[in-house]
Amino acid sequence: MLLDLVIHSITGFQSDCLKLCERHYPAVHNRGMKGHHLSLAFAKRLSHTQQQFGHMTEMEAIDTIKVHEFPHHYRITSELGSVWVLTHHLVNASKHSRDSLMLDVDEWLSEYAFAIQPSDLLVLISDHWISRSVHSKELMHWWTGEMPDDLEDYVRQGIVLHESHSQFAQTLYQRFSLSPCFIQYGHPLKRSSNQELVRKYVQLYAVIQKQ
Repeated sequence: MLLDLVIHSITGFQSDCLKLCERHYPAVHNRGMKGHHLSLAFAKRLSHTQQQFGHMTEMEAIDTIKVHEFPHHYRITSELGSVWVLTHHLVNASKHSRDSLMLDVDEWLSEYAFAIQPSDLLVLISDHWISRSVHSKELMHWWTGEMPDDLEDYVRQGIVLHESHSQFAQTLYQRFSLSPCFIQYGHPLKRSSNQELVRKYVQLYAVIQKQ
């Protein structure tokens, strides 16, 4: 049930991001959304979704290791369990940037091992502005393990995607023995002229249950 609500929230979250991006247009198109925008927007969406289905929620920021001006990570708790939301802006999609994402997971496991329950879910949300670098072109394949079906639409927007030799799910399992139960990507931005998806801006979502 909790997983269904999280997936439902991810779908609705993309429309939330479109509205958020319209209000913060220069910042978003500079290099992507700020982490606190991503995390707070999704936390609010998930809380709203659960409340729609009759579940009371509590939302709290869980940043304790790194000092941010605004929180980047949240915990949303209901009688169904807790959803831990970690956001990470992948500036250049390099190995260092991907390792930083894994470091966030490592810190979460270390800091909250005492509080994580079997029914809890971890939601990872990243965003990236696709560039001409090899790492950037490989990012979507690294995250999902697949190439998009609509590759021609990417090429039409000047994006040539590449396959990655490593995989997000494989790295996650090797380092933490964790496996995603849901992986998705989205392009929440649309061109104002024709409502076509702006494929250079991608958001990446993964849901993980710690067994």
